[in-house]
Amino acid sequence: MRPALELAGFLSVFLVRRILRQGVLRSLLFRWALGLTMVLAFVAFCAFGVVTIRQLIDDPALLSPLMRVAGVSVPLWVLAIFTVVRVMFMKSSDLVELTFSFPLTNRARTLGFMLFEALLVGVGVSLMLAALIAGTLSIGGVGILGDVVTCLVMPTVVAYLLASVYHLALERLLMRFRLARLRAFLVPLALAATLVALYFGVSAQSEPVLFAAAGRGDDYFAIQLVFADIAATHGLIVATAAWLAVVALLVVAVCATAPRQFDPTRRFALIPRLLGGTEFGAYFAAHARAIETITVSGIVLAGSYALFVADVRLPPFLLIAVTIQAVYAYVSTEPLRACGPRRHSPIGRYLLLLGPQLAMLFLIALPTGVLSALTGARWDEILLVVGFCASNVVVLTLAGIAFPPEKGNPFSVVVGVAVAALVTGTLAIGTNLLGLPDWFNVATIVLLTLAAAALSLTGMQKIERTQRHEVVV
Repeated sequence: MRPALELAGFLSVFLVRRILRQGVLRSLLFRWALGLTMVLAFVAFCAFGVVTIRQLIDDPALLSPLMRVAGVSVPLWVLAIFTVVRVMFMKSSDLVELTFSFPLTNRARTLGFMLFEALLVGVGVSLMLAALIAGTLSIGGVGILGDVVTCLVMPTVVAYLLASVYHLALERLLMRFRLARLRAFLVPLALAATLVALYFGVSAQSEPVLFAAAGRGDDYFAIQLVFADIAATHGLIVATAAWLAVVALLVVAVCATAPRQFDPTRRFALIPRLLGGTEFGAYFAAHARAIETITVSGIVLAGSYALFVADVRLPPFLLIAVTIQAVYAYVSTEPLRACGPRRHSPIGRYLLLLGPQLAMLFLIALPTGVLSALTGARWDEILLVVGFCASNVVVLTLAGIAFPPEKGNPFSVVVGVAVAALVTGTLAIGTNLLGLPDWFNVATIVLLTLAAAALSLTGMQKIERTQRHEVVV
């Protein structure tokens, strides 16, 4: 077990040190300011959960049904965060390949990665459920901890291990059919399809579980709540023993399913040059031919079609996934900017960086918007979502400039994405809570976009001056 712990510690130290040495995070003052801001935002998020749940629930007896309903959706949150973490690991193939040169057994390497990955998934799930747990504890006190453990904590661990076994089985299957080089495309696609299926399954379970827990319907068995049912019938000690036995079996399954060798991943696809040999076409191809871009675009189109078939009336919120690649836009196009003389002004170079991303967004937005309109979504809602996604591209491009992702270490974008989500999410939640008119929300998005574009231009100029040794950093 010690080699596995050492590998997990190495990965954790590597992640933290590399993140804290990128872009503006090299400034100690900025790191402290950013850390304090995130802590305050987390405290405010928990306080919001306390206020909201206290307004909705005044009887502690209703907390148990609330925990059961929340426990039903835990596998969905775990799989969503697991998919994000797993995609990051696929983009960090250099780091994964490095560990195969360490003096470790396959079992120790698998356990080390599992511990590190479980830590990331656990932090993500905790952040998602922190407001709910804080509000529940504020009403039920220590007495509700048993329900929190059996309905949230235990299902989270088991769901992560099941997701890990599922993913490793996919990897072994692809290696069996000699498709391992395409796993950066096929594995996220399979995980996303599973996520959609799980969403519909959880949606169908929530109402029966709520009515059964409140005593207003027939008993309903949900596999996610099996440990809560055991605790209610036989006590928490028996439930804990059963949980430990299941965890042990799943850990053995993870070690048995893990691949025994490393196969490199194909990172780019062959696509036709739609815009010919123009400079804009080269930038567009650099963005569009990345396996991640093609994968996300395929997932968004397939998800939109699935929602259309299921007749779910929603604006095209899935388009937000297309904007995530904007974080890598500045770094991935560095070779193009280094080719030949500098012929463009700073604004021209920024438009060459931003234009292909917006073009790709609008190419995907056209069919997804039509599918949303056919399900009954209003065009003003669709255009508002598309406008928000365009603004998100600008903001995440700024995140990729201020916190440039390191080659082979995509985890270095975590802080940039977190900061962008913090700013955008705070503004969105604030305007919704205050009930401000739509024109004010649109004006807020426009101002945020313009500010992000101006800061991106400034950041690009500073990086270029530093590369020409005109600035001392």
